[in-house]
Amino acid sequence: MRLFERFRAWQDHRRWHRLACERALAEFALTHAERTVGAHVLRLGAQEAVVRVMYANGRIPLGRCWFAVPRDGGAVRELSFEDVALMESPWR
Repeated sequence: MRLFERFRAWQDHRRWHRLACERALAEFALTHAERTVGAHVLRLGAQEAVVRVMYANGRIPLGRCWFAVPRDGGAVRELSFEDVALMESPWR
């Protein structure tokens, strides 16, 4: 029984991770004209995820936007760099 519970928790974690990325990418597509390169979860909390969306802006490093994605299906909000500075790593 314990193994099954861990498996279900892992599945739920992966599903929430994927959903957070998909919702952030969808919000980016609605509010920006640039082509996305991908998304990365910076923090995956029980109620909210913080997702970085990378986009092609014709420069290196790629452009970045950050979104707060609530788990309950509420509105996705765009965040500023100051909001995520402690979670974000510098570009290499």
